[in-house]
Amino acid sequence: MQNADNNYENDERQNLPSSDHFLSGSNFVTLNVGLFPWASSEHLSEYCRVIEHHWYNILNNRYVRLNWLTEDEWDGGYHKIPQDYFDVYVYDALYINDYASREWLCKLDRTEITYAHEINPNVLSLIECEYEKYYGIPIYGCFYLLFYRSTDKELASMKTFEDLMRVASTRDFIMRKPGGAIKTLSYLAMVGSSYETMHITEDDLDQNTIHGLSEFYRYSKAFLDKTDRYSFKQSSFYLGFTEDINTMLLVDEMDLEQIEFMLIPFSEHNYQAQCWLDCIGIHPQTKLRHTYDHSLQLANLMTCSNVMNECMKGQYYLITTNRITLAHLSSQNSIYAKLQALIESQLFRPLILPPVINSTLSIRERRRQAIELFIAQYIKQTQSVVRPTQLSS
Repeated sequence: MQNADNNYENDERQNLPSSDHFLSGSNFVTLNVGLFPWASSEHLSEYCRVIEHHWYNILNNRYVRLNWLTEDEWDGGYHKIPQDYFDVYVYDALYINDYASREWLCKLDRTEITYAHEINPNVLSLIECEYEKYYGIPIYGCFYLLFYRSTDKELASMKTFEDLMRVASTRDFIMRKPGGAIKTLSYLAMVGSSYETMHITEDDLDQNTIHGLSEFYRYSKAFLDKTDRYSFKQSSFYLGFTEDINTMLLVDEMDLEQIEFMLIPFSEHNYQAQCWLDCIGIHPQTKLRHTYDHSLQLANLMTCSNVMNECMKGQYYLITTNRITLAHLSSQNSIYAKLQALIESQLFRPLILPPVINSTLSIRERRRQAIELFIAQYIKQTQSVVRPTQLSS
């Protein structure tokens, strides 16, 4: 998930429950748990509270402490890597191939996923590594969308990237700052990419498409970073993620009633829309530490509808992969109802990077290398184009 407000205080995340939870004189087991810090601080705080309540009071795990890892230890995978002392951690499926190749993820049999029936089956299949075996349990989906008002008929009628370019050249609009993953997704959608071809070089990249995207980005009135706050009223439309609402993007109640979403019309190709997935993984070292069973119990708890229904009561606008919870939210909130309709009308494929080549590089360098490889890897089957002799910078 490429997500927004990251103000969760480290001391909040490390606080253990009071001693009332535990039996005195016990030999405690500690599970080191990494959450995804790019959600809002309010959601993370509520999520921890709900998990701890179920873990200690309902499941009666008084001998097994939950230690929430700090952001310095785990950030979802963007600049940190899973450490051997991790038990359970939420990671961006962007890195699933890399993590699997480095043996940082346990394969879960479908029979071990207690609430598999609650998870959107299309989403669960996206991380299937072998028949009915998975590198974790999906918890959130994330989609790059165009936000617009229902009264804007011109935007509602857009079908192609050319339509979007025409509108963008005459409107004030804002967008989330396009990092490497967003640029990659946009590029792949425009060229109608395939997941099947390997060993592609930079020479195969479509420079016309890259040039068109560069021109589009120049039209944007503002790029929002995670610390920015910008009113939707000052913009004709917005490109970003649903969880940006009420964090980077300020949307009042009137606009919330009128807001509509569309998958960004970047392509005339018949392709499956891409998504980000956040998954709960279990580190293989848990089997050596004999914490695997507790880790599996916790991973299942973190994704079940009883927990998700309770911890997503606030207007966080995260898209859960638990279809029972999503239906519950949709019955109470018009934004979720629109998102559910959009999601159920589409087939998605996850944005996943290939394994990186050089393991001695820094995290940032490996991420950049993997994104570049990802772009190059999936272009071979697209139609060749006449390349311009010279492009503006």
